Amino acid sequence: MERIMTDIILDINHITKQYDKEKTILNDLSLRIREGEVVVIVGPSGCGKSTLLRTMNGLEQVQAGQIFFRGEKVDGHSSSITAIRQKIGMVFQSYELFPHMNILDNILVAPVLVQKRKKKEVEQEALELLNRVGLADRKNAFPRQLSGGQKQR
Repeated sequence: MERIMTDIILDINHITKQYDKEKTILNDLSLRIREGEVVVIVGPSGCGKSTLLRTMNGLEQVQAGQIFFRGEKVDGHSSSITAIRQKIGMVFQSYELFPHMNILDNILVAPVLVQKRKKKEVEQEALELLNRVGLADRKNAFPRQLSGGQKQR
């Protein structure tokens, strides 16, 4: 039985991503991800996995094609890109925590400074997130006191 279009979360239509005009990273790539699906992207280093993720988040512009997240066009210049990015989770390969700040403060810095939210409001959310990933007891620890996996969480 064919699913209806409303259950498509991510719709990538014939995208092409190039660096300079000679280096094509993604060539006419299409992909649909539906509600509840789990998708894994694998491949050797340099094949375009990170570039694909960056285009899905509007961090990289494509030269051709379109990307839609829940029906909204993903475009780094769109006025709704901030709202879209807040719904798409992404863990960067190179992640850095501020070494002079504890884990809780590292989590609070973006919502407070970038989103201009109240620290008390964000702190409760941050504690819930730390609990969800099993790090609530490490909230006052500094990055040097955590393992690589704990830092990534």
